[in-house]
Amino acid sequence: MAGAYEHPSDDDVIVSVDEQPSLKGTCVTVQTNGKSMSAEYSELTGQLCLRQDGVMVQEWFPPHSWFAIASVAGASSWGTQPSAEDLHALIRNELMARRG
Repeated sequence: MAGAYEHPSDDDVIVSVDEQPSLKGTCVTVQTNGKSMSAEYSELTGQLCLRQDGVMVQEWFPPHSWFAIASVAGASSWGTQPSAEDLHALIRNELMARRG
């Protein structure tokens, strides 16, 4: 089930989040200030790709993809299949790191 919603960020900018689950995994895209960042997770391979404006900026494979998600997922019980919220947390973390 695909979903989209708006999420207020720390600096009161409206962030549009689009979740696109597929047979292969889950993709979450965040649009903010005219830019987009997406996190794509493949349930088949465990590969995690982070793209900014369509360009791959980071790629992880197990176990590093699992570590990347676990480091931001907190108390989530995602196992090896992260939710859209877990991927959204990863994107928020990356956006904050790139701002600093």
